[in-house]
Amino acid sequence: MGKFKKPKKAKTLEEIAQGQAKEDVKEQKRLEEIGIDPMTAVNAARLQAIFKDVDVFVTHLLTFPNAKNDARMPEGAVFFLDDLVNEMILDQHVIRPLLEMGPESFLGHVEDQVITAKKLMPVDNLKTMIEMITAGCAVVHVDYMPYAVAVVTPNLPTRSVSEPEAEQLVRGPREGFTEKLQDNTGLIRKRLRTPDLKSEVIKIGHRSRTVVCFMYICDLVEEDVLNTLRKRLKEIDLDVLLESAELEELIQDSVYSPFPQILSTERPDKVVSGLAEGRVAVIVDGTPFVLLIPAVFYDFLQASEDYYQRFYFPSAVRLLRIITFLTALLGPSLYVAITTFHQELIPTPLLLTVISARVGVPFPALIEALIMEISFEILREAGVRLPRPVGSAVSIVGALVVGQAAVEAGIISQAMVIVVAFTGIASFTIPAFNLAMVTRLLRFPMMIVAASLGIYGISIALVALGIHMCSLRTFGVPYMSPVAPAHPRSWISELFVLPFSLRKSRPNYLQKKDLKRMDVASNPPEQEGGTHE
Repeated sequence: MGKFKKPKKAKTLEEIAQGQAKEDVKEQKRLEEIGIDPMTAVNAARLQAIFKDVDVFVTHLLTFPNAKNDARMPEGAVFFLDDLVNEMILDQHVIRPLLEMGPESFLGHVEDQVITAKKLMPVDNLKTMIEMITAGCAVVHVDYMPYAVAVVTPNLPTRSVSEPEAEQLVRGPREGFTEKLQDNTGLIRKRLRTPDLKSEVIKIGHRSRTVVCFMYICDLVEEDVLNTLRKRLKEIDLDVLLESAELEELIQDSVYSPFPQILSTERPDKVVSGLAEGRVAVIVDGTPFVLLIPAVFYDFLQASEDYYQRFYFPSAVRLLRIITFLTALLGPSLYVAITTFHQELIPTPLLLTVISARVGVPFPALIEALIMEISFEILREAGVRLPRPVGSAVSIVGALVVGQAAVEAGIISQAMVIVVAFTGIASFTIPAFNLAMVTRLLRFPMMIVAASLGIYGISIALVALGIHMCSLRTFGVPYMSPVAPAHPRSWISELFVLPFSLRKSRPNYLQKKDLKRMDVASNPPEQEGGTHE
């Protein structure tokens, strides 16, 4: 009998995926090594094998019966995906000129003398040819040409520029980004008409080949921030990139921190303002949300509308947002801690009211708060997922019905309903949705700490939270700037909205190349006037 052979260990799904990724990389390198064959029939056979079972792949053959002094009649072909190209542009600017001119007069110069489309690019290998076809281009090749020509003829479905839905404003520009990269970069360049505005493009994703563009003002951006971003983008090894949120997670400094470290926005004016301060805008094709790098904590408490009104009101609103942020984070926790451990902090008349309201409630304050907070989150999530006309009605009516029923049933006290409702409303005042989600998430551990150790536990948790936030870096910039480390010059501009005559400098914690924003008098000029003689 033969020796017993130990069976090989079965591969895990992760090992199989890694092996497939290596094979894909080898295939990509192999395609780069394959050049463009001089004969169109060979290139057509290669592409038909690659796009096998792709029903929208079209090989439009071209014959030139007017060719002279040629033992073999030259042939040509146009390769494209039927659902991605504009048929009118393809017919009028590519196919028709090719057939009318014939091959003799333009062999080797087809892109200069024949094709009348605006955007052309020579292609010298099979991999680039495939990328151009899948990106919505038509690739042209004629016999005896050592290369092919990619003609940009996209007909990708897009929506028009409209008002952003995630960032509503009372006053300000109504234009918002779309899913089309060219539209988004155009909206930015329309507002920054300077050659100093630079842009670089990189493709991410082995299969999706998603185009990512990052823009910056060369004489304002810090080179360390720019080099770090380039390095992190080039190191991304991904199969498919669909949304800027995926890219945000891949390039941010601390993945496991709950706090957002990169600012996302749908508003071109906000991006332009960030670029003018020395930030970098990262635009992902296919999503209307643009990333601004670097971003500090106080950026998430500011809105574009702050600068479109007289400075008195936005200054008060900014202070209000800081208060509502702390309220959304600590409201239920303080109620649980005070009612459980520190009743002496409550005035006697109010204490008697709270005690009378809690008579008959079978749960301690922590369980009471958890029930109401979870119910509120369920109603809020249901309102988001339902159709808009129904969602708002469900959120409002559901909260009223559930809260009233819980109070009448003796499960929840009236005071707890008021605290949870006020906390939920306070979270809506935070301009950045991702920061509002952080307060909703951290609210639950804060309540547990408050129920265990009271206000002392809340103090410890806040100190730990502050240490964590001060330790964060976003592309080398401290997350809690300008407070920690201290930049006293920037304190006032972060807490208040100053008049235009006092906004003379850019934030010195973002860049140090050009801090001077404008040179105007500190006091506005006096109005000219007088009496008529």
